[in-house]
Amino acid sequence: MNAQEYIVSQLEALKAPLALDIKPKTNTEMVDAILKFLFSKKFRKFSIPEKNQTIIRTAIEKNVSNKEPIKISWPFGGYKLWRLEETPEVDWAELFSIIYFARWLKPVCALYPQGAIFTFWFDEVVISKLNNILQSELDEYQKSFRNLLKFIEPWLPSNMQFEVFLEKSQYESNEAFESGLVLEMEKLAQTRSKNPEPLSDKARRSIEMNVKVTPEQSKDPLWREKVDLMHYAYYNLQEKQTRARSSYTAENITAFTYFFEPNVIPIGSTKTSVAKFWVGIGALQKREDGFIEIILSPSQLEKANSVWEPVTIKGLESKNFKRIRVID
Repeated sequence: MNAQEYIVSQLEALKAPLALDIKPKTNTEMVDAILKFLFSKKFRKFSIPEKNQTIIRTAIEKNVSNKEPIKISWPFGGYKLWRLEETPEVDWAELFSIIYFARWLKPVCALYPQGAIFTFWFDEVVISKLNNILQSELDEYQKSFRNLLKFIEPWLPSNMQFEVFLEKSQYESNEAFESGLVLEMEKLAQTRSKNPEPLSDKARRSIEMNVKVTPEQSKDPLWREKVDLMHYAYYNLQEKQTRARSSYTAENITAFTYFFEPNVIPIGSTKTSVAKFWVGIGALQKREDGFIEIILSPSQLEKANSVWEPVTIKGLESKNFKRIRVID
């Protein structure tokens, strides 16, 4: 089996019917069964505290009671890391993560007729200011991401839906966003001035990795602190927005690679990876007579001993899907 055959086989597996021997008779039994699948250790990377489980259960109960799809959000910047040669479009990392999420939700959709809606919540409204990414590059990423969702749709159960939501639609105008962000930055700066704390090494590394520093910005010794201030001021502003859609922390479940909200289910980006798909690249690692999908961070990519294999899959036409890295 070569790389292309393996990728196609994983897509085909998504279409294969899944028979379950569970037949819930009440809403409570349905909720219990759904939670069992969502909390599966096969996908979950960390244990979930009981108080978090209660919040997640409440959201599932609302969905089941209203006969609505299970609502899950995955919030992220909506861009490809500028350091990667794959930028600004999606690559195998996004596809492999979507396949992984589909595997996670497949039993839920087989059990629950209303299925699930998985929303990729783009924080693109702040990224050009925060990371100095051109708006044209954000637009290219968004377009390629939507095309990828369109590509995978035929492989999914009919009651499983992946969608994109843009945070900028929460604001009446760009001016409204800009003024709101400035206000939140001023408030947060005042709060921090009362109890100043230095940036952690982890925070500094993250900022340095993601921000495409301008020459002028680099002259400011506090540029990292200012980026961090904008980052968290944006979160504060975002929590107040419900113009276009309820907050992803209010009525749905949030899926992510680590805890940052009380309704998060911590799952990986692939079976063996927790590297985020937008700041990493997708590759295949050889396993006996097959492969396994992985996502490599920039530091992992530097150390990886890989070779390129050509790939031609109808519907995957962009430059990043013509070949794939294969690691021994």
